[in-house]
Amino acid sequence: MEDKIKIEKGFIKNTEDLVLGLLKKHYSSSKCQIDAFTKAKIKGLIKRSISQEVEYLKEHPEVYFGVYGDQHLKN
Repeated sequence: MEDKIKIEKGFIKNTEDLVLGLLKKHYSSSKCQIDAFTKAKIKGLIKRSISQEVEYLKEHPEVYFGVYGDQHLKN
């Protein structure tokens, strides 16, 4: 179970990095019409959501993998 949790935490971290990187790229584009306050709120929401997902994984790994499955870990 420890290995599954470690792999899943890595996946979640990579997902966070990707989403935040894409947001940063969008924010710096000339097409972005979002104000600084809203940008900060969006970033905070993403960070909190991902943090809560990691906590859920750590506290209830059996339930977490029951909900999300673990087939992707067998590849």
